[in-house]
Amino acid sequence: MPTRRTFAKTAAGTVLSAAGYARAAGANDRVRVGFIGVGNRGDQLLDAFLPHKDCAVVALCDVYEPYLPAAHKKAGGSAKLLKDYRELLGLKDVDAVVIATPDHWHALMFVDACRAGKDVYVEKPLSLTIGEGRAMCRVAEETKRVTQVGLHRRSTPFVREAVELVRSGGIGKVSVCQAFFHRNETPMGIGKVTPTEPPAGLD
Repeated sequence: MPTRRTFAKTAAGTVLSAAGYARAAGANDRVRVGFIGVGNRGDQLLDAFLPHKDCAVVALCDVYEPYLPAAHKKAGGSAKLLKDYRELLGLKDVDAVVIATPDHWHALMFVDACRAGKDVYVEKPLSLTIGEGRAMCRVAEETKRVTQVGLHRRSTPFVREAVELVRSGGIGKVSVCQAFFHRNETPMGIGKVTPTEPPAGLD
């Protein structure tokens, strides 16, 4: 099983593709990928995956129907369109999934995907709680799936250079470090709103 650092070398392709070769079916030996969430970040990830010729986008899933047509066209027009991610995980022609949903869905979808026999790329944050994250790691180990979280700051060259600069004493002795955490999740930032009907096109 590749290490986190090995797997984090690319956002879209090399290791995911290599891991999928052993399981991918068909004459082209391409990793068949399903996207769960194709709005905003999901759309950006779709752009990142499409140039990789060893990757085939075969399914697109989103609860918000208006997002699907543009993603479908961008992916070539042949991918299956779904609203329920569980249906996507049930597809035999999907080798790996990209999870780019709102943060509170990451843990459940990740666990379900691993148990469905899919390799997983999940967007940051991995989870909303430490407990969720630990559960996800346990399931990844148990199922022997190839997984990656979109936290490339741990492998990006300029960040690694900065880490080495600090470790080598290049900025002197570090005595104070400040960190900031901004979150718009309940109960801190979402506030109270009057209940309304769902927007048109939202399942």
